[in-house]
Amino acid sequence: MKRALQAVGIVAVTVFFLWLFLKNANLHDVGRIIRQAHPGWLALALVINSGALVFRTIRWRTILGPENPTPFYPAFFANAVGYMLSTVLPIRAADVARPALLSRRTETRFSNALGTVLTERILDLVSLLSLFTYFVLRRWREFHENPATAKAWDYVVRPAAIASAATLAALFLFMIGLYFRRATVRRLHEWIGKIVPRRFRSAWMNFFDAFAQSLELVEKPSALILVLLSTAGVWFCLTAQFTCTTFALNMRLPFDASFFVTAATTLGLAVPTPGGIGGMHKVCQYVLTAFYAVSVDMSVAAAVLFHLVGSLPVVVIGVALFIAEGLHWRDLPHA
Repeated sequence: MKRALQAVGIVAVTVFFLWLFLKNANLHDVGRIIRQAHPGWLALALVINSGALVFRTIRWRTILGPENPTPFYPAFFANAVGYMLSTVLPIRAADVARPALLSRRTETRFSNALGTVLTERILDLVSLLSLFTYFVLRRWREFHENPATAKAWDYVVRPAAIASAATLAALFLFMIGLYFRRATVRRLHEWIGKIVPRRFRSAWMNFFDAFAQSLELVEKPSALILVLLSTAGVWFCLTAQFTCTTFALNMRLPFDASFFVTAATTLGLAVPTPGGIGGMHKVCQYVLTAFYAVSVDMSVAAAVLFHLVGSLPVVVIGVALFIAEGLHWRDLPHA
């Protein structure tokens, strides 16, 4: 009964956001706009999105073992299948699925791999918030002084920018404190771990130790540079794919508009729908119509293509590797 209610709730949320997304659109015109999209730019966007998986794998291998990286294929397989599951399921499964898949195929312990996933998440969060904050500072006067966008800018973007700056400051202080006061933070973590069931306490501490150990990258300049360059590569791919999508639709938006849209749609992906359907689309539409004066039909077409470009490569690669390994959906709990 509980699962049935969850399924009904997910379907209801998905339908609601799709209704919000499509209610003012002319679907015939949207279809025409999509059919007229330039296939070359869409193909380039798909290739660029696939590159993000490669950069993620390079980064993860380096964090896992700066001096003795995990073999590339097992890490790439875990990334591809993990992100595929996050794309098709109404939960963000990658953070747990990737360490589980990797630990089954290498000597890496699950708790250790899970700790490095937290490091990756912090790197991605810092990157996303930095890009958004840069965009806000660069475009502040343009949108704040424009009567058509001033209200939305002041009531939506400005609070988000303040929250982003505060989060960046908090993350910076946390990482500095953890690096210099690791023993103190570890004791606090161990104290919190007392509420965890006894059989999980060892994994709980291994998770913390793996995360804390990843901070030692600052003492290995070559590994640190590789991690930072890989992170830059990931976010170049994730933002450039939107720019390519707009070029395919003959929309000439500034490149930093992709920073705004990517940050906003990432928030939309938090809506518990399969692959972010509905929530991500509505947020993308709102940004395009409210701040760039894009028509409703064009915004719908852009959001649909952007979602396809962002999800299709991950799904195709993940499913292909899943099948190539001879796995079945029933094998997921043991994959």
